[in-house]
Amino acid sequence: MAKSVTLQNISKAFLNDKGERSYAVKGVDLNIGEGEFVTLLGPSGCGKTTTLRMIAGFEDITEGHIYFGNEAVDQIPPNRRDCTMVFQSYALFPHLNVFDNISYGLKIKKMSKPDIISKVESVLDIMNLRDYRDRMPNQLSGGQQQRVALARALVMEPGVLLFDEPLSNLDAKLRLVMRDEIRRIQQQIGITAVYVTHDQSEAMSMSDKVIVMNKGRIEQMGTPMEIYQRPKTQFVADFIGTANFMEGTVKGTEEGRLLVDTAAGLLRVHRDGFKTGDRVTVVIRPEAVSLGNGSERKGIVQKSVFMGQTQEYEVQFGGQLFQITEHNPIQEKVHAVGASVSVQFAEDALHVI
Repeated sequence: MAKSVTLQNISKAFLNDKGERSYAVKGVDLNIGEGEFVTLLGPSGCGKTTTLRMIAGFEDITEGHIYFGNEAVDQIPPNRRDCTMVFQSYALFPHLNVFDNISYGLKIKKMSKPDIISKVESVLDIMNLRDYRDRMPNQLSGGQQQRVALARALVMEPGVLLFDEPLSNLDAKLRLVMRDEIRRIQQQIGITAVYVTHDQSEAMSMSDKVIVMNKGRIEQMGTPMEIYQRPKTQFVADFIGTANFMEGTVKGTEEGRLLVDTAAGLLRVHRDGFKTGDRVTVVIRPEAVSLGNGSERKGIVQKSVFMGQTQEYEVQFGGQLFQITEHNPIQEKVHAVGASVSVQFAEDALHVI
């Protein structure tokens, strides 16, 4: 049965060379609902893997508490916590075939042979591995080995399933397939999942909720759409996807929109919480800008790259270099390097921080 996960003000500190505390994770509060898929996202060293390892019990907590459902698990050893982890390295036993790798944990629990066979056969079907049940790990592709590692975790029927960058060893195309497969299986079974990655596309495509971490703290949490469209800080806006930033000053409001004076002129932005005179930063996503041949807001194309579904531009405009993405370029005029173009903003897609 899926369990909720609650982190209450958890921290992890290490002693540095001077005997002083250095925090890898500091004051993290988080509530994960039953059956939710939550991703901890951030750059290397942000504390996401340490947080996952504390949930698993592989790292001791310096401060705070962790609950699975209503049960405090702070003092419970990893082998007795109601969770299993899928590792980056798969960690399959090379001397055991697929069936025996998957059934290993059940044998350790001294489950009866008929029950073991029943549970393993069921998970083989879920993971589409029945045809590979007798193969050794070295006879499997990377994707198949990842499926076996996931099957071995699922067969234990944990309340919480943890993932430590499980797709980082796969090639780009297989990663796309496996991330869809992991999400499908998680939804099919209804298990609570906590997933760690530094890959924004994985987090956006798989998660019910994304937790962006920076320097051991939670920078922002929300749905993928909230994180992308309404970032709370410049770090989040810059880390999730691509963003242009333009400084400006709030000049007032008009019909519920902020009027922001920038080097690109006056921009109208949906946003509350600011007053006249405030210095702000306008977040402008590449797809919120379009190019034309008008006479206003002129810029010079510095880079023009055809990417198939999109045309990627860099345009010198308003005293800075803008990243611009135009979709379906076969139906649009493609602007060459050096061309003078007008720059238009989709103001409904702009955001102020």
